[in-house]
Amino acid sequence: MTTDRVGLIPAVAWRARVPLMAVTPAHSQQVTHHYTERFPTHLPRREDPYYPLFEAYHKRTRSSALCFIGQRVGFEYCSGGLELHHAVLEFSTVNGVNLKAIQVDHPDLTDPDAVAKWAESDENFRWLCSFCHRGNAGAHVASHSDWEASLYVPGFLS
Repeated sequence: MTTDRVGLIPAVAWRARVPLMAVTPAHSQQVTHHYTERFPTHLPRREDPYYPLFEAYHKRTRSSALCFIGQRVGFEYCSGGLELHHAVLEFSTVNGVNLKAIQVDHPDLTDPDAVAKWAESDENFRWLCSFCHRGNAGAHVASHSDWEASLYVPGFLS
């Protein structure tokens, strides 16, 4: 099966597999979310004892960094400079982590200090362009499911 310039499956290919009456036409939908974030008590960012790990990763990888989303759907959807994103836990949330909950996915994080150090590790970092990070469709703005879809659906969020 051939695909178009951005790797999309041509409509004729998928329509052959789906009954015509089941097809919903392409459409856009405006979405607004309102909620309250409750951050636990934490030190100022630069006083975090593991902040130097963030700085070292930034310095070590910045010259070869690419936007995590752009690498998947194309850089034409990116804008602004590159920024280092905490993919799972932001520094400001570390003091509120439930150890039993995080150990489901990260069994080696057995104490608060290990969690704090991990939060500033390679495994928790992703480079994003400013649009994909903090823009109106960025990781800090869009719902998780919508942002994850934007990894594989070109132009899904705008």
